[in-house]
Amino acid sequence: MSTFRATNNTPPKAREPFAVAAPPKTEIPDGPTEQIGERRPGKRRNWGFLLVTAVALFALNVAGVAVFVAWRAAHLARAALQQQPVAAAAPGPGEDFDVSYAQEPLRVQVGCSAVLFLDLDEPRSNAGEKVSDLRYDSRCGDQPPSLTLGSGAAGGSQVRNNDTDAAGCARAIRTSPIGPGASVPVRKGAVLCVLTAASPARMVLVEITDVGRTGTAGMRATSWKVAA
Repeated sequence: MSTFRATNNTPPKAREPFAVAAPPKTEIPDGPTEQIGERRPGKRRNWGFLLVTAVALFALNVAGVAVFVAWRAAHLARAALQQQPVAAAAPGPGEDFDVSYAQEPLRVQVGCSAVLFLDLDEPRSNAGEKVSDLRYDSRCGDQPPSLTLGSGAAGGSQVRNNDTDAAGCARAIRTSPIGPGASVPVRKGAVLCVLTAASPARMVLVEITDVGRTGTAGMRATSWKVAA
């Protein structure tokens, strides 16, 4: 009689591998992960670069402004030097002027076809013919009155600007004088330069300020003494 031996066919239990312990879980706190007040080296370098760039740009702007100011000053200095010889050459030889009177009013009022003489040395309206520097001839009808040089005038010229000074008058008399027998119509705004023959001589700027009815006109005169 054979004996039955029970056999355990279950394979042996596989051996579990060695378990590796997981690292402890670290809780991440809320908020910034770096300490307060800690600065990264990269940020410090960026701020330093920006600061150096800003200083360089400011210095460049200051240098540009300085160059422009220096150029402008040199330009003005050259312009002033260029004008000085012209101003010095304006008066002719022996022409030195001092104001004797300024903006002196003169009034002319005569009848139709009448004559009135003006002495510009004082000045005086209705002066004697022999000492007169201007002769005022009234006209009848639509013809305007006229001014001619008197016997007491050494020369004269009609100019365009009432701001003409004594040197400008002297230049006008030399270059565009009123010739013998020539006359200037009396109209508002007309300006004349007259050099008197008195001693000392006078350079006079005469402006027609208004023209009224027949034989009426207003003038104003400025006079300079002419050195001998």
